[in-house]
Amino acid sequence: MESENLIIYGTGPLAKLLYYYLSDDSEYNVKGFCVNADYISESEFLGLPVVPFEEIEKTYPPTEYGMLLAIGYSKMRVRKKLFNDVKNKGYILVNYVHSSVIKHNVVMGENNIIFAGCIIEPNVKIGNNNIIWSMTLLGHDCIIGNHNYISAKCLISGDSQIFDLCFIGNGATMINGLLVNNETCVGAASYLRKSTDEKGLYVGNPSKLIKYNKNGIEL
Repeated sequence: MESENLIIYGTGPLAKLLYYYLSDDSEYNVKGFCVNADYISESEFLGLPVVPFEEIEKTYPPTEYGMLLAIGYSKMRVRKKLFNDVKNKGYILVNYVHSSVIKHNVVMGENNIIFAGCIIEPNVKIGNNNIIWSMTLLGHDCIIGNHNYISAKCLISGDSQIFDLCFIGNGATMINGLLVNNETCVGAASYLRKSTDEKGLYVGNPSKLIKYNKNGIEL
């Protein structure tokens, strides 16, 4: 069973936003924050302790605390690494789904963050460690893989599949049945009409392949 006591990994803008959402719109009690020791500049954040991740289990053991990983999109592969690091310490990674989200028959993994006003149609599957921002639509029978970042007001049409480590910019739209391959980056307001190549950057309406991100997405 998921613990009601929660630690947030991160001390950036996303962690701050999630703290307020969790305090106002969830059953979780945020007890503190953690980051890797090299990134600690102050001992408190939002009035709560900041503990080195390397020693987190000494203060907040995984038998008593869950965790939520609040890391953004600047380096997508880092999000995957940190997810695995937290799992290796034995923590349950919780999901946060805003109470206004409309959802039907969704299968979901761990550490998914879904913000206000999203609509998730029936038979959608969502993996682990995805962020889905406000007012996004996930069409029926979509499959969302792992470690993806889907920005606000996106339209992911039915029967589409987004693989892993993809970034979808604000207001992007895609037609039904597309395959968005690993580490695809889709620019804001782009209109995707064809399935993507792995590590491709797609921009425009209709979207075009601009280049390949050989070292992964870094924004």
